[in-house]
Amino acid sequence: MRDHAADIRALRKQSNAAIASLDAHYVTSFMSESVEVAAAGGSVLKGRAANFDAWDAQMRAPGFGGYVRTPEQVTVDLAAGVAHEVGHWVGRWRQKGRAHEQTGRYTAEWSLGAMGWEIVRETFIADAG
Repeated sequence: MRDHAADIRALRKQSNAAIASLDAHYVTSFMSESVEVAAAGGSVLKGRAANFDAWDAQMRAPGFGGYVRTPEQVTVDLAAGVAHEVGHWVGRWRQKGRAHEQTGRYTAEWSLGAMGWEIVRETFIADAG
């Protein structure tokens, strides 16, 4: 029997690698066309194209150090073709020669389609600090 939770963890690892390689196309390839991403701070990006534009701009910004999302729990409802991922994230950047880091929690909803698992919704919340 296939371990779909392990598949989603592997996809998250690939997504982190895409961020590290500054590849906005690869990052957004894990997303559905109608994905909704609520960024820490409140903005909501709707659709793969809007998310691509945001990733591309961020990756081109001086000092961008990337993000790492680490799943802590993945729950799969195979009968419904959905999964829920919960974890923590770390963002890093350099500004005026100083290293900065922000951390927080995230949730992700995945849907199983003909092409495999894809992200349909993500919500990122920054830790207080």
